[in-house]
Amino acid sequence: MPLSKIKILSVTARYPPYHLGGYEIRCSNILDELARRGHAILVITSVKETISKSPGRVSKYEIFRKFHIRKHARHFIDEVLIDLQDTAFLDHQIKRFQPDVIYLGHIQPLSKAIMPYLAGCKIPIVYDEGGSGLIHSWEHKGIWFYFVDEYVSRYFILNKVKPVVVNMISRLSGHRIKSKWDWPDSLQVVFNSELNLKNAITRGVPVNNARVIHSGIDTERFNFVPKTKLGLPLSFIVPGRIEPLKGQLDAVRLLAALSDCGMDGNMIFIGENYSASFYLEMENEIKKYRLGNKITLMPMVAQDKLIDLYHLAGICLFPSYHKTGYSRVPLEAMACGCIVFSYGNEGSDEIIKDGQTGFLFSPDDYSGMIAVVKEMISNPGMVRDVIGNARRDVEENCSMEKYVDKMEETVRAAVGAIKLP
Repeated sequence: MPLSKIKILSVTARYPPYHLGGYEIRCSNILDELARRGHAILVITSVKETISKSPGRVSKYEIFRKFHIRKHARHFIDEVLIDLQDTAFLDHQIKRFQPDVIYLGHIQPLSKAIMPYLAGCKIPIVYDEGGSGLIHSWEHKGIWFYFVDEYVSRYFILNKVKPVVVNMISRLSGHRIKSKWDWPDSLQVVFNSELNLKNAITRGVPVNNARVIHSGIDTERFNFVPKTKLGLPLSFIVPGRIEPLKGQLDAVRLLAALSDCGMDGNMIFIGENYSASFYLEMENEIKKYRLGNKITLMPMVAQDKLIDLYHLAGICLFPSYHKTGYSRVPLEAMACGCIVFSYGNEGSDEIIKDGQTGFLFSPDDYSGMIAVVKEMISNPGMVRDVIGNARRDVEENCSMEKYVDKMEETVRAAVGAIKLP
């Protein structure tokens, strides 16, 4: 007997093509595949911003770009207006679409009133955690709930009026804006790394029955181009937005250290400039080591272009210091036949088997990286083995089809259509 189709309403910020990074892309990959499998999808996301986008995206389901990004609120009234508008639109779409389940993706930038509003809905919820948004939602309740629960004025009369204001706004909103902060009981949380699950538990977030499902990628699109050796000049690719915790300064210093050892190389950085001061620091470091003719700084590129760059590079350097998330960069590089050097952060130590499918190093261990580079240059068989092992591991454990199979299973279980094993 065929399984029934499910109506899925997704709430997630910065839906592609107007995205900032991999979290948003991953959410769209999941929903695209669920739509291809016949499920009815409705996405409510944030308004367009002047941020990076990849052209040419065509969706086979409705996408409403209506939600506001909360950081744009200038003061209390601004944020309350955002809460009122966005919960009203969400409420209208829930009544119109009648979803079987609500899929929450990247909601950290959105109205803080959304989670308490959903706590009052009798609809199953799947929360797809790709970073620290769940912790942020649990710990930071926003300006309205700070006002409701904690704010005390030095003026007696304002404290007397406060309950009237709270009651009035709650009633004007049709009780979408709650007079008491609440958390959904029906939350099925999916973490994309053990790291994110541990972070949430440590911070006291209620995550009973949570699942860890490692992200997958399209192994046909991120196709494999084998390499037979690692020769000179060395070629590196360093994907990631330009900011201190992404570790790009370490990459520059590694290239300088290799040059000091007589090994020529070039390095391509790909990512949006997220910190003007850090970008300037990088430029100064490049000048200091006289690497200007060996380093290329590129903005975020379309996935097809990124795949071509993975194919051309010998080593993907992933020197991130972020202690949360689960970056797909190592998966993409491994799928494409590019050897990964990583500090093990952003869940990459859950992907890479050190010495077998890639290499894990302590931060700024340039001597250790240089030693591995020298070994691979002298031993082409090591290169072929690591690249081949990495591709097989991605195909067997991290393909998009297998990943979405597990996500679909989770959605069905939340609706009550099946029981998880």
